[in-house]
This record gives sequence, structure tokens and C-alpha cells, in this order.
Amino acid sequence: MVLAAIGQSFPIAVGLLLAATPIVIIAVLLVIRRPAKVMGAFLVGWMLGLTVVGGIVILLADLVMLATEPTWWASCIKIALGVLLIALAVRKWRARSRDGDEPTVPKWMAAADTMTTGKAFVLALLLASVNPKHLVMVVAGATVIADATARVHEQVIALVVFVVVASFGVAAPAVVSRVLGDRSAPVLAAADRWMTANNAVIMAVVLLVLGAILIGNGVAAL
Repeated sequence: MVLAAIGQSFPIAVGLLLAATPIVIIAVLLVIRRPAKVMGAFLVGWMLGLTVVGGIVILLADLVMLATEPTWWASCIKIALGVLLIALAVRKWRARSRDGDEPTVPKWMAAADTMTTGKAFVLALLLASVNPKHLVMVVAGATVIADATARVHEQVIALVVFVVVASFGVAAPAVVSRVLGDRSAPVLAAADRWMTANNAVIMAVVLLVLGAILIGNGVAAL
């Protein structure tokens, strides 16, 4: 059952990893411009936010017997979340930068130059737990886990795997910096430019695919 929970939630975790492009961008900026402890606090805040939201969703799902009676509860939730993800995908696609336009950079990204350890932790925590796009995807992943197994220890294992996979992108800049040392600066700078220019398109495609998958799974289980 734990393998089923991990397997079914894995695509959503990968989708969250890809959809969190703006988070990876600020992680790149923190690695380049701030001390290592600031980036460490940012990563911890991100993983904690995902874990708390996922844990709450699984607990609530268990309380309403979602894991033991998934015939329509889980299906309806998956369909609703899928529709919401597709709506977010359309919104992102419409907001993408056109040819010749400079991509819009959120104010919280511009604050990377002066970000402290505490601010980095709180920002990542909020981005993981309050941002609508991330929140929907974490809820979807946790719902799938609760639907796949009712055993608490298996749910915990599956949630840990989900959080780790979804955090690979945020941790990657620090790993690249540690492995490449001084040579990492041009690599990270190039990645920053590419993700800044294309993050809306990336997120739109990922959200659309995941939304379609969730709707398909929900309809098939009805």
C-alpha cells in the first residue's frame, strides 16, 4: 500500500517541483547573493510548509474516512482539484510574457539581496502553505496518499517522499554551488535567466497536465 501511495502521488510531487519555478529562482538568487545559512532557512521553511499542509490534509481525510471509503469522496475531490489546476494553468498562460516583453519579477524576488535568515524561512513557509498554486498541488498529493492507504506509518512515509521530491528544485541551487564551487556562478545565472523568462509557460503546461490527470483519475474511479 505504501508503494501505491508513493506511486500515485509521485507525479504530483514532480509537478510541484516543476511548477515551483519562481521558488527555484529565488533559491538561485539566495545562493549567489546571500550566506549559506539564509538559503538553508529558505529550504527548511519550504519543506516544513509542504509537510504541515500535507499532514493536515491527510489527517482531515482520515477523519472523514476518505482512506477507507474512497468510492466518491476521493473522486470528487480529485476532479475538483483537477478543474482548479486547469483554471490556474489558463491564468498562467494568459499572464505569460509576450515576445519582446520583459518578464515581471515579483517584489519578493527582488528582496533576495537583503533577505535575512528569518525572513527567508517565513517567506518559504508561506509560499509552500499559502500560495494557491502550491496549496492546491499539496492538497492533491495528500488526498491521493490518504486515498491509497489508511495506515498512518505508510501515509507518513509517502508524505516524506512527496515533500523530498517536491523540494529537489529548491535544493538544487545549493547542491550545484557546493559541487561546482566558484564555477557555479555562471551556471546558476544562466538558469536564473531562463527560468525567469519561461516560468509562466512552464507552470501553465505542468498545471494543465496535472489537472487533466487528476480529472481522469477521479472520473475513472466513480
